[in-house]
Amino acid sequence: MTGDEFIFSHIPLPATSLPDASEQASDAADGDRPRVADSETVPALADIGLPISPLFEAAVTGVQLRFKHLSKDDIIAPPHQWFDAALARQIALHLLHREFDVPKRALAGEIVRSREAVNRALRTVDERLQDEAFASSYSAIKRHAIKSARRKTRLKR
Repeated sequence: MTGDEFIFSHIPLPATSLPDASEQASDAADGDRPRVADSETVPALADIGLPISPLFEAAVTGVQLRFKHLSKDDIIAPPHQWFDAALARQIALHLLHREFDVPKRALAGEIVRSREAVNRALRTVDERLQDEAFASSYSAIKRHAIKSARRKTRLKR
């Protein structure tokens, strides 16, 4: 089984990997969601109300290597029932934290979710990395994201 076949296989996501509606409501009610930063955002993503940093954009670009059917907007703000889009965002968050050393608090602010949601995403990817085929795909995504981040930082200098 190739890495692509593994990612798109019918292996169910753990129940803890995706937030349900009651969790979203409780996050909003508790004021647990971080505030969105100023509107210095990528124009296409400003419409959905999410800021995006160059590193997050690089991670999303890397993830698109294996999730070609998803747009950047779908990865950044996955539609509720799109499990592949949710996994794609979890992988992007994992890359940001583990490879680019972005703190969890900053990740939570980036995606406007609680730190617990970020922790669940990181645990989900850590568990999936135990599978050799997934780890191989993740490695390719990571290399692509790192190259993309280098290009983006060179352009800004």
